[in-house]
Amino acid sequence: MKGLQETQIFGEKRLRFNGPDRDAFSLVEVDEDRRDGWLQDEIGAAEAIKGFHGASMRLKDAGATRELLRFMGYEEIESKDNWCRFAIKGGNGADYIDLETMSQADYARKGAGSVHHIAFAVENRAAQLEARKALLDTGYQVTPVIDRDYFWAIYFRMPGGVLFEIATNEPGFDRDEDTAHLGQALKLPTRYEPFREKIEQLLEPIKD
Repeated sequence: MKGLQETQIFGEKRLRFNGPDRDAFSLVEVDEDRRDGWLQDEIGAAEAIKGFHGASMRLKDAGATRELLRFMGYEEIESKDNWCRFAIKGGNGADYIDLETMSQADYARKGAGSVHHIAFAVENRAAQLEARKALLDTGYQVTPVIDRDYFWAIYFRMPGGVLFEIATNEPGFDRDEDTAHLGQALKLPTRYEPFREKIEQLLEPIKD
């Protein structure tokens, strides 16, 4: 891993590193994550990765984003220096959004090393339509509902320019394969199936 850097935010130890496309990730050490970890022969339960912890955003002014997160059901639980942390109760383990305010931060834009969007989950289409109406009533420009085969999605840009997605849990990733074998074969949404050969050629091999 390139660019290894040890940091600490809100009392959590982090090991920051760069991904293959110059995107930045951090391994976060936490004590109270009840999710099962991904175990291997050389990796025990104490060291196993359990999933996403949350997302961090660097903004020039976090004020409007704070209001949006509260509107979406998040609660500001901690702040220190130029950082503030939001959490949502009853989440799926990836419960945190950390905002870093930096006066010199640029408006979010797409490019190599950037994150395309941050996704939030709702249980079903009824809840999604309710969220869409609430966002439209508040003044956000929201896409129509888009069928992604495994879920339905809507998109809008938050005040700092980051693209937010609200996706349904239904119908789920087990719609075309058994849950015991999820991830063992490459499954594609219908619109990408004609490009399967090209996509497979571009993918990095997964090593056991």
